[in-house]
Amino acid sequence: MLVSMTVRLVAITVLLLAPLQAAKHVVLVSIDGFAAYHLLNEDLELPNIRGLIKQGVWYSASETVFPSVTHPSHTTILTGVSPRRHGVLSNGMTNRDTGESFHPTNKPRLEIVRVPTLFDAAKRKGLKTSSFYWPETKDDPSIDFNIAGARMPDGRIDVSATDPEVLDELRDAGVPIDLYFDWRKTELAGAGDVILARAAAHSIKAHQPNLLAVHLLVTDYTQHKYGPQHYKSQWALSRADYCVGLLREAVREAGLADETVFVVTADHGFHSVSHELDIRPAFSEDELLDHVELRGGGWSLSVVEKDTFDSVRDQPKLERAFAKLLQHESILRILRPDDLHALGQPRYEEDPHALGHYFIIPDIDTHLVANDVSAMMERRLKASPSHGHGYLPQHPRMYTSLVLSGRGVKSGVTLPKARNLDIAPTIAVLLGLDLDGVEGAPLKEALISR
Repeated sequence: MLVSMTVRLVAITVLLLAPLQAAKHVVLVSIDGFAAYHLLNEDLELPNIRGLIKQGVWYSASETVFPSVTHPSHTTILTGVSPRRHGVLSNGMTNRDTGESFHPTNKPRLEIVRVPTLFDAAKRKGLKTSSFYWPETKDDPSIDFNIAGARMPDGRIDVSATDPEVLDELRDAGVPIDLYFDWRKTELAGAGDVILARAAAHSIKAHQPNLLAVHLLVTDYTQHKYGPQHYKSQWALSRADYCVGLLREAVREAGLADETVFVVTADHGFHSVSHELDIRPAFSEDELLDHVELRGGGWSLSVVEKDTFDSVRDQPKLERAFAKLLQHESILRILRPDDLHALGQPRYEEDPHALGHYFIIPDIDTHLVANDVSAMMERRLKASPSHGHGYLPQHPRMYTSLVLSGRGVKSGVTLPKARNLDIAPTIAVLLGLDLDGVEGAPLKEALISR
């Protein structure tokens, strides 16, 4: 009797999570650096995304991952688990056991992503899949039509990572895909995103994939270069909206509008910083720097205990250094080993790619450097402002946009904050996929449930 009741409860739970009208197609669009606050700017021209909002659900914000950078976040969007689970810990990774340094998107997907993705779940169900420059998709056997998100050492797209038959099909269809590759690192890169959207639109009309993911990147490039409020960044965001319009038009022309859900989101927000603080003087006590290493900088400078670190001799010195830092008004907190799992990162001893034993976190208006042990530990103006991301994901400036619209999604609804962890489980529910072991939860409040 108990077993029977348990089975019935599980069945009821699944039924309640299932949308009233299941989707047959999901178009997942990531606009790199599309912060939640951008949608609050009524002067920003986003007619297609705002049209989806009117017909769907708009989350006021979505919390990304730590660090709030492109590759860990995009992998979380596809898997529903945190970086410590899926293995993509940062944009650049080093294996301290082998000494290899690499960009994760240049590794074959099965080698770098440790858990199943939405593409895997879709293929297990026999569905069609397409991907357009989504990170960590190189040599992905679960993607049928793939412009792989792999890069050359100079930052250009690695054309050899894409199946030549895919490129030939796009050329034959009149999509100038070669210009997308040629323009990636030039001022014409924005037009390249339009070409990528045209390639995705072709895939929709020619192959009708059940799951399509596209990554529009130039919005990140412009905000890094000019800042999120600059007119060129605003123009790039409007151009990304135009790309969304191309995808919406393709869905209509393919006769799939009544069966499709659009999910428009991003990997991180953006913020401009004009000040910096040199923290190296805090570590000047009695040869402490012989036994710890200060790595990185910006918003999350890490501290690594060297092999020579002796806990009895050196831990008290390290604690005094941390105490000095925390007395400074620009230092927000010290992330200790026991704090890392809550932020989705492994402890140092758990993963050879882990970034550090500790992280020093400033306020969002200050960057950290570790250059001069004899410097005065005073906040100062940077030589030039920095425009970036990577800060704690709980800060509103790092919140991302999230819009769902289409089959099985409520209409004209605004909801409070979600998480990027929740996107993959929600898409799995919409398409009826089995995606096991996720940390996120389906956004059932956005769905028309039974």
